[in-house]
Amino acid sequence: MLQAAFPGPEFAPDRSWPASWARKQARIWLADADGTPLAHLGIERRLAGTESGEVLIAGVGDVAVAPSHHGTGLGAELMRALDAHLRGGPFAADFGFLQCREAVAGFYARTGWTAVANPTRHLAVSDARTVREGHWPTFVRPGRRPLTDWPPGLIDLRGLPW
Repeated sequence: MLQAAFPGPEFAPDRSWPASWARKQARIWLADADGTPLAHLGIERRLAGTESGEVLIAGVGDVAVAPSHHGTGLGAELMRALDAHLRGGPFAADFGFLQCREAVAGFYARTGWTAVANPTRHLAVSDARTVREGHWPTFVRPGRRPLTDWPPGLIDLRGLPW
């Protein structure tokens, strides 16, 4: 399903997960009655640095819906499943956090994510140097804390992007 959703080298048959991104701690899968995966996302929690202190975020990546099921509401269902994880259990966090391509930003806005203008800093995949990145749309959603608690300014992801 991920190979179909993400054509290219990242999910090629000889690789299990993109080696260049943060390793996910948990995954949410939605499947049909036969167990065939139809939608997926990965989560990795970490303490991000901000100007006002640390915040526990659940970085979300590898979000995909099988191309044959685009437009069926599975993406919104996947986000509702994520909300349950953000608010309680072993993967609860203050906020969900993701960065995406412009082409899919509308999907996230429609499914409960809030766009934020914070610049971010993360480790560069290519050479492990710290970089400041601001060109990707950035979104957050409430977990254990309300959106009014989202901090202003630079968000230091303290690791690889998702």
